Amino acid sequence: MLNSNEIRQLLSELRLEGAFIQKITEHDYHSFTLSMFSKTEKAFLLYFEVGTANQHFCRTEVMRKKSARTQRFTQYLKANITGSRIVSVSQVPGERIVCLTLSHNDETRKLFFRFFSGPGANIIVTDSGNIILELLMRRPLRGEEKGRLYTEEEGRAWDEERFPVRPWSGSSFNEYLDRYYLEQERAEKTEDAAEALKNQRDRELASIRAQIRDARAREEHSRDYAALKETADILSSFSYMAVQGQSSIRVTDFSGSPVTIILDPSLSVSGNINAYYQKYKRQERINRNALQEIKELEARLEERTLYYENLLSQDSLQAMQKAVKKQPEAQKKSEAGPGLRFTSSGFEIIVGRNAKENDEILRRTARSNDTWLHTRDFAGGYVIIRGKKDKSIPLDVLLDAGNLAVHYSKAKGQGKADLYYTAVKHLRRIKDGKQGLVTPTQEKNLCITVDENRLRRLLLSKEERKC
Repeated sequence: MLNSNEIRQLLSELRLEGAFIQKITEHDYHSFTLSMFSKTEKAFLLYFEVGTANQHFCRTEVMRKKSARTQRFTQYLKANITGSRIVSVSQVPGERIVCLTLSHNDETRKLFFRFFSGPGANIIVTDSGNIILELLMRRPLRGEEKGRLYTEEEGRAWDEERFPVRPWSGSSFNEYLDRYYLEQERAEKTEDAAEALKNQRDRELASIRAQIRDARAREEHSRDYAALKETADILSSFSYMAVQGQSSIRVTDFSGSPVTIILDPSLSVSGNINAYYQKYKRQERINRNALQEIKELEARLEERTLYYENLLSQDSLQAMQKAVKKQPEAQKKSEAGPGLRFTSSGFEIIVGRNAKENDEILRRTARSNDTWLHTRDFAGGYVIIRGKKDKSIPLDVLLDAGNLAVHYSKAKGQGKADLYYTAVKHLRRIKDGKQGLVTPTQEKNLCITVDENRLRRLLLSKEERKC
């Protein structure tokens, strides 16, 4: 922050009288650059920053980034100050106040810069009679409002001993100050970029770890696939002893030990044998794919960890800014939306917990190609599996979503339930129906027997993501 003697030093180096304000560029709420021109100095830039811990002004060689939106005060400056000629420059003796007297279209205006700490900081535009025309920050308690009379502060003795000009090097104090604050600004931006990159790293690595946990749970759940084949082989060997309608059969395995095989009474003997073989093939495929996925994910986790370590160790602002990805709006909306969020094999699952959330999910979050699940004959939450372009939903993801649908419904205590599932675009709202009430069309049926290990994995991974 500048003191009064440093402001005097800066002004003594500048030749502002007679210069024209050609353009005003806003960088953020507190900072602006005036593009100046004079016969002696030609084109040059004057940077102002007011109301921050680093508030200052100086001649600069760098045009900082323009703000995306223009505030009201800047709009006023552009309409009424651009094109003005600086008639005179003054500083209140011993104070951190600079006044530019401007002339434009036969009108005289004054532009006051108050480099005070706290609420005293401001930029104020008045007419020649000191009536306030516009100001950066309205401060009614200080009498700083449009239409009020601005009372100029009285000066005081210069105190160079108490407020010395800081030691500086270079061709001018302006050049030194510009370099000092640009370096400080760059250091702050580098720190912010590093923080943003760390947050991105943590999100990405946490996502990969969650996928690894999901894949390991699938591998563990399907690990005994060989036992299913052995059961099918045993049942095939003793098929002559089985009768349709039985719920089980007691035989001996290939080592001679007694074993009980569970049967589906609704299936024929060959149907039960085929069901065991199909389950074996499915579990073997799930296990093989899970092991491959674990291998690939662990390699990716190591590669991405090293990538971020190398990037952060370079301490390069440009490299870090380039690496930080802008979060898509759709993702931000999803994170802030209603319902509970789960992840299964890279697919997002959203669960509503009541009629209001069900309705909000369908209105605000769900897309036409997402998949909707709901328990038959039991009240419960809507479950949405977010679709992915050109990707079908794996059976394991469907089973995860089905278990969540039962868990967050009135069928929770039953341990088993039938579900509807269909694309969101095939849902029809019921006219004058209750909030969130829909009727599915082109629906399919899914019978879910609650898998406690699967549920525990889903609920645990959700709690871990909260930590």
